[in-house]
Amino acid sequence: MIPTQDASARKREIDEKLKQEQDTLSFIRENLEKSDQLTKGMVSILSSFESRLMQLENSIIPVHKQTENLQRLQDNVDKTLSCMDHVISYYHVAKDTDKIIKEGPSGRLDEYLACIAKIQKAVEYFQDNNPDSPELNTVKVRFEKGKELLEAEFHSLLTRYSKPVPPILILDMIGADDELDTQEEVTLDHLPETVLQDIICISGWLVEYGRNQDFMNVYFQIRSSQLDRSVKSLKEHFRKSSSSSGVLYSPAVQNKRKDTPTKKPPKRPGQCRGRLPRILLTLGADHLPFTPVCMAPD
Repeated sequence: MIPTQDASARKREIDEKLKQEQDTLSFIRENLEKSDQLTKGMVSILSSFESRLMQLENSIIPVHKQTENLQRLQDNVDKTLSCMDHVISYYHVAKDTDKIIKEGPSGRLDEYLACIAKIQKAVEYFQDNNPDSPELNTVKVRFEKGKELLEAEFHSLLTRYSKPVPPILILDMIGADDELDTQEEVTLDHLPETVLQDIICISGWLVEYGRNQDFMNVYFQIRSSQLDRSVKSLKEHFRKSSSSSGVLYSPAVQNKRKDTPTKKPPKRPGQCRGRLPRILLTLGADHLPFTPVCMAPD
């Protein structure tokens, strides 16, 4: 009896475990089926997403390429417009600079030279790109007009501000250089500083772009004329003073001579061989067609 009961109990135990295993297997099978369904659903979603992504890519790539082409076209149009504006500006140079050129460089030399530079660039452009253009002749005429007015301004400045040096000032320089211990140095200003800078600027431009050296002859003629007048005035002063014991120096220097001890006697006009030649060279006497009487050697 005992073995039969044990066998029955053992069988029931095995049947229960088998049933549990079957239930577990069924649960796993159901979960696997659900997992398969979820996997299939995910694959379907991913496939749909990939398909839509490919469609989007196929739609965007042409738009992107078209946008790049449009951007390139816009850049080319901007560059073309910029070049056209640059070229068109050359056609407007004559009109834009007409007023300033006609009024001349007096009082605004820098602005005037800037206009001349614009005209010169326009001439170079038309010569290189459109030599048959009527605008070339227009800007050439305007350039020549501007150059003529610069030369006229050069002549006007020299004529207006070049003046003969007074004999007394020349004698002051001789005296100060010879034997006087003056506190203030006697200086000779040929031209005002601003006028001198304008003359230098104009002459520099004429040397570089004027294509001739006529302005140098103008400078020589005007300055040598004033030098001639200065020396003649000095000779006349000597002539008037040689007949009397007149004062050869200005009152300022004469007063300093009284206060300055010296053993040297005052020099007569014929005794100024040592210092006067250097003063005359400072004035530009090397341009004179004659030799001053006081420049005779010892």
